[in-house]
Amino acid sequence: MKRLAILPLLFLLSGCPGGNPAPHARTTFINGEHLCFSADNKDVLNYYTVDTSENGKIETVVSSGYNKLNSSYPANCIDVKWKNNHTYVVNYGLNDKKYVHEFFIDANGKLIK
Repeated sequence: MKRLAILPLLFLLSGCPGGNPAPHARTTFINGEHLCFSADNKDVLNYYTVDTSENGKIETVVSSGYNKLNSSYPANCIDVKWKNNHTYVVNYGLNDKKYVHEFFIDANGKLIK
């Protein structure tokens, strides 16, 4: 009888396997409207998506799509027209690892991390 009670207990303690791991926080390099994912030419950009939100509305600004890019600096830089008073989230893959950079552009066009 004790063996039967131990089995469900072990199952409950094991928990759920969970989903994919969350992306790591990593900043990008932003100079005006120029965004670079890495300044190291050994790093390989796999994909990117830049999303913005204002008043709860989320939209994609620019995305590389589903194709694997395999680009290195300076080819891993893009131009983005930032809007004031918007939050931005940059999701990108670099060297087959997932990263995210979140920031805010204030009313004066200043980037706030």
